[in-house]
Amino acid sequence: MRLTASALLLTVFLALTARTAAAQARRSCGVDRWPVKVWADKDAALVDTVPVAATVQMLASLSVPELVYPENGRIRPHEFRTYRVRAVVERITVEDDGDWHLVLSEPGVPTLKLIAELPSPECATSATLATRFRAARDSLRRVPRRGTVDIVGIGFWDYIHNQKNGARNGFELHPVTLIVPIR
Repeated sequence: MRLTASALLLTVFLALTARTAAAQARRSCGVDRWPVKVWADKDAALVDTVPVAATVQMLASLSVPELVYPENGRIRPHEFRTYRVRAVVERITVEDDGDWHLVLSEPGVPTLKLIAELPSPECATSATLATRFRAARDSLRRVPRRGTVDIVGIGFWDYIHNQKNGARNGFELHPVTLIVPIR
């Protein structure tokens, strides 16, 4: 079968459009240490998944690592740990990369803040992670404004970049893997 010139051009255009759309979808999932943020970095299998009890105050007071943050690796010891924190959900926003950005505060001390992020299930690198991210989002939907939760997430050092309502040291929980509303 011979294609006309216009049919050939249309075929090429559609192929390029599909390739561009796929590349944009991948790019929209995030930057700046993205593999670490979605638990898909080269050290992911080394993360201890047994949650360590912590508080917003404790995590927000950790000393900032004095090293270049690896793009596809973790920083010892805090990024190799999973934390369970009881916190008040102060605010939820949706980021450009599809993450749900949570501002958490220490119960009874609303000035002590920490950021936690729930990645988009569409940006997960496995069906298991997509299921976890989706389940955490579903649980968060049941939390009232300024509700209290037990939140489980992996430690993450974000670049300090004038982010509002985050810990001054740049520490976050990213990704969040479980949210349990407290009644």
